[in-house]
Amino acid sequence: MSLVILALGGGMAACGTEAPTQPSADATPPPSVSFLTLVSNTWTPKAAYPVQDVHGFSVGVVPNSAGQPILYAFGGTDGSGGSGFWTLAYNAATNAWTRKNTTVDVRNSNGVVRIKGKLYFSGGYIVNESSVQASTWAYDPRTDQLTRKADMPKYTADGVSGMINDRMYVLPGICSTVGWPFAGYCDHEPFQRLFLYDPATNVWVSKKSAPHYHRGGAGGVINGKFYVVGGFNGLQPVAYLDVYDPAANSWKTLAPVPSAGRARGAVISGKLYVLCTGPDGTQRRTYAYNPVTNTWATKAVPPSPGEVARVDLDGGPYLLSVSSVASGLYKP
Repeated sequence: MSLVILALGGGMAACGTEAPTQPSADATPPPSVSFLTLVSNTWTPKAAYPVQDVHGFSVGVVPNSAGQPILYAFGGTDGSGGSGFWTLAYNAATNAWTRKNTTVDVRNSNGVVRIKGKLYFSGGYIVNESSVQASTWAYDPRTDQLTRKADMPKYTADGVSGMINDRMYVLPGICSTVGWPFAGYCDHEPFQRLFLYDPATNVWVSKKSAPHYHRGGAGGVINGKFYVVGGFNGLQPVAYLDVYDPAANSWKTLAPVPSAGRARGAVISGKLYVLCTGPDGTQRRTYAYNPVTNTWATKAVPPSPGEVARVDLDGGPYLLSVSSVASGLYKP
């Protein structure tokens, strides 16, 4: 069962609200710029997500045919409860947003991973807090098409995903209780079970549960291991850092992040960079975790809390934070 509403070829799926203004699909991008002169440990302002007051969208990056990193933003919701937003594409090399033809009526999914040129995401809320999905989708940037894949074992959202050996590891933050005790639902909402999805076989399997809850946490893969940090246990903010070793199907708890609560992150040069916004979502902190020393280092504060992805520009890795308030590019 799925409540996702997809509209291909245009059209807005909304919850009784007028469609907000969207960027033009044929907007002319500005000329590209050089990133080599940017200073380390600084944030450079970039074009914000072009629809006001939208949050809960999920992001993933795939290079285009010219090798430019393109960030794709899926779904989300606005302050009035509207949803079904067009997928938006941001070219990090030209600082330009364009609109795609696909819409996704979901917010706060379990995160996005790239596998062989496609972006995969799962779970999320449909329109409101009480409706959670189990659907899995694969997005092909070359054709601007979404393909439905095998459903997850549970109805989940607010999770973290990582890619190891062309397979997607998903640690959801919550499991829906509205249909308990029927299949796919849970008897309590906080969730620790790890899942593995293999696109080659289109099959989900369960893995060992994490030692802590990480609703709204951050994650990334370093040297074949899946790191997950921060988030919430119900309404209680957590700072735990847990790492999963797929070879042993085991978890280990490491040094906690200095600020508990909501987090978003990405891996750059073997370190996990995390943007934390604290329990109330307003405190802004940036940290870098070094797995060799099991330590955290404080970094420059971003312009605004946002969704985070790694982009590669002029041969160097950068951290991109995207929100409808302000976006920024971080040079390590």
